[in-house]
Amino acid sequence: MLVIFLRSVIIYVSLFVLMRLMGKRQLSELQPFEFVITLILADLACVPMAETAIPIIYGLIPIFSVFMLHILIAILSIKSIKMRKILNGVPQIIINKGNLCFDNIKKLGMHTGDILEGLRNKGFFSPLEVEFAIVETNGMLSVLPKSFSRPLTPEDMGIAAAAPSLPVTLIMEGRMLHDNIVNFGTDEKKVAALLKKLRLRRKDVLLLTADREKKLFVQAYREDFRTMTEPEL
Repeated sequence: MLVIFLRSVIIYVSLFVLMRLMGKRQLSELQPFEFVITLILADLACVPMAETAIPIIYGLIPIFSVFMLHILIAILSIKSIKMRKILNGVPQIIINKGNLCFDNIKKLGMHTGDILEGLRNKGFFSPLEVEFAIVETNGMLSVLPKSFSRPLTPEDMGIAAAAPSLPVTLIMEGRMLHDNIVNFGTDEKKVAALLKKLRLRRKDVLLLTADREKKLFVQAYREDFRTMTEPEL
């Protein structure tokens, strides 16, 4: 039993390291060759975990061999546009100026109902609302709405809008995030002073975020959220 446990831990750690080295896309938007390699890795990992008669090195060697193959394919796809097209395919336009492109839809092995479902997932309930729609090489649907269907923007109104600022999490579930606080340009004493002003204890704070304009989002475990601007933070 202990042997099986240790073998499982070794295989798990090896796969985890390899998946991290393969990059973020392995965890989300997979290209076809990445999806195939992921399936192979999962299958290769199962056998050495349970079969104690097989030396664990016989399980690790195929896994690392597939990893090296992935690296080779990834390099080829980066260096060569032609190879990238062979491995990943090319994006397909399925709606062109409101018209469904049936030949491209059929080439993708899809049908009209699939396209309509994809549009609804994007918030569009008719092809009339869409100028262009493209199925990307990872299977995701990109949609460019017609001008009357897209949301009104400050630019449409002739208004100069400030660039958006990414909120930084300073406290999460009662814990101060030291690195985030330092990167934000403040310190824990100022955050503690802010909590005192808000009459909150640190351990009672579910979430505290701040952006570059010092706009805060604060929510305690047992309170509704509050927003405010704190110039002294």
